[in-house]
Amino acid sequence: MLTIEDLHKSFGEKEVIRGLDAKINKGEIFVIIGPSGQGKSTILRLIDLLDTPTDGSITLDGTEITSLGDRDKQQVRQRIGMVFQDPAIFQGSVYENVAYGLRFRTLPSEEVHRRVTQALHDVRLEGYEKQDARTLSGGEKHRVAFARTIVTQPDLILMDEPTSDLDPVTTGILEDLIFFIRDTYHATIILSTHDMFQGQRMGDRIAVMMGGTFIQTGTPKEVFTSPNTREVAYFIGFENIFDGEIIRSEGGVATIATGEREVLAVSDRPVGNKISWCLRTEDIRLHMSEERHGRAPMSNHMMGVVKSIGMVGPQNHVTIDCGIDITLVVSWRFAERVNLHPGMRVWVAFNAGSIQVMER
Repeated sequence: MLTIEDLHKSFGEKEVIRGLDAKINKGEIFVIIGPSGQGKSTILRLIDLLDTPTDGSITLDGTEITSLGDRDKQQVRQRIGMVFQDPAIFQGSVYENVAYGLRFRTLPSEEVHRRVTQALHDVRLEGYEKQDARTLSGGEKHRVAFARTIVTQPDLILMDEPTSDLDPVTTGILEDLIFFIRDTYHATIILSTHDMFQGQRMGDRIAVMMGGTFIQTGTPKEVFTSPNTREVAYFIGFENIFDGEIIRSEGGVATIATGEREVLAVSDRPVGNKISWCLRTEDIRLHMSEERHGRAPMSNHMMGVVKSIGMVGPQNHVTIDCGIDITLVVSWRFAERVNLHPGMRVWVAFNAGSIQVMER
């Protein structure tokens, strides 16, 4: 449905979008995740024709839209809905705010009333029609913005960090609404967020945006289990990220030298390849004695000393000095039972298949 090819956007001498390519499928929720200041809002504004790219193309259903004349662009924009991070709430009632989206459509008043009433029902604001929209809570204002968008029945909806300033409960309500809108209105949704977990929850596919371009695109499982760079790994929550060099490789198993340690990883990269590798905290096992963990094939085993312990929710994050600092998670009950403490000697183990090898 939407194809972006070699897109660039500069503001003066600063290039904000750099050679961005993407294909967004009809009916999917495509989530753009990345830190602040990486170009997420700019790419949405370019798709919505609010800004003009410096170079490249955006094609919607076979039509290149950035080079169209003003009248044709206006017709395209009628097919696109935009929900901004800070919803614009106008003076007047909730009904008038939602109906504003139909202000420039030549629709009979009965059809306007039908659509506004349905949109308010869909975002769970029925009964609010006459209320002053400026008196609503933050979450309710966002729902007004959702209603104002869906009342025009767009084919494509762009959402720029629509829940960034809301509490977890309200965020959950709006996320459910986004799924409802996609399924009920059959719209394609492109949503930007700096919350990696929201991207994981919401996206049919995810694009990680850094430095003005998408550096990795895939399903949530693909991105969150197999990051392709250390920058992506760090952003999506890997705590164990290291540089190394492959010193042996045989039968799809590589030996990686990292500092004073060697680890086994499932990889067919050649000897001499300088790489980065990462390992999730939950993929590491902790043992109190060397005999307890055994020596399973294709496993890595290290003795180390507990360096620090910190509680995160119901778990303890434990960093162990094994010549390299390895961080893993254990329950606080386990930590109490074994009297885990800094300076304690322990053993860690993890499978070769748990290591993700990346370009350095």
